[in-house]
Amino acid sequence: MQAQAKRHINSGVQYNAFFPKSIQNDAVIVGQGKARLQDTLQLMRKVIAETLDDTVVLAKKLNTKNRYEVCRNIWNFVYGHIQYTMDATGIEQVRRPSRTWADRTTGVDCDCYTVFIGSILTNLGIPYQMRITKYGGKKHFQHIYPIVPFKG
Repeated sequence: MQAQAKRHINSGVQYNAFFPKSIQNDAVIVGQGKARLQDTLQLMRKVIAETLDDTVVLAKKLNTKNRYEVCRNIWNFVYGHIQYTMDATGIEQVRRPSRTWADRTTGVDCDCYTVFIGSILTNLGIPYQMRITKYGGKKHFQHIYPIVPFKG
């Protein structure tokens, strides 16, 4: 499952000051045609934990007292400002949030979206899980996204 075409995204220049300058240096996992799932998940958790400062200001801006509204604010922000593009086959690039922001117009993939959103949620103290999925009868996982358990 992937985006069929590039969509219009908002400029977001007014948010540039919220993020540290990206150093364009991120971890990349290269495998025999596929990055190993557990390696990618472990790296994503590590990147989130080590780069929380990247989204601390944005998290405060998107926060409200209502968890559902906070999640909607985060989704609208990410969807409206960050383009989606798949990583090259066999290469799994896990970007820190400031790098995702720097690459937002060319696009990032689902694991970078998940790191970006996971960083915001962690800064707000909102528990979440990473859900991995596969489609079309394929044997390998193809997609990951964060979910926030919600009652009601």
